[in-house]
Amino acid sequence: MDTIPARWSDLSASGRWSILAGGYTFACATFTAVLLSDMLGLFAEVIGLPAALSMAILASPALVAGAGFWWLLVERSGTYAYHRGAAFGLLTALATGTVWTGRFVVVWGVEMLTAGPVPLLVGFTLGVTAVAGALVGLPITYARRRNEARPDAAATANSL
Repeated sequence: MDTIPARWSDLSASGRWSILAGGYTFACATFTAVLLSDMLGLFAEVIGLPAALSMAILASPALVAGAGFWWLLVERSGTYAYHRGAAFGLLTALATGTVWTGRFVVVWGVEMLTAGPVPLLVGFTLGVTAVAGALVGLPITYARRRNEARPDAAATANSL
């Protein structure tokens, strides 16, 4: 049976990078939510999120989805290709948007999702976050490639 590592240094390099990717996507998603706060603030209000923390709460699914998609698409294959990084960001953004669209449907019902400008707002928000997500995946892929390319990467990783 596997045990949970007690320290950061006990994690494998892929485990560390997956956790870092989750934190990175959470930070980027929070930043994107703040940029879209005029629209997302209203959305957060209608689904009952507290105003003070609403942008971080809206970004929170990216923490788990980011770590999972990074491991699934990048670390598991051991291929640190940019298209995999872009796919990781895109899927993380879409998963985050899907979680909150689902929450909206739970609170207001499916019929409200098709009323008035709501489909346009949902589509616009998912579109912007999908593009942002694909772009967000590229810098962390670059960092991972650079880390893997260093001859002393394994020695440095073990010393953290």
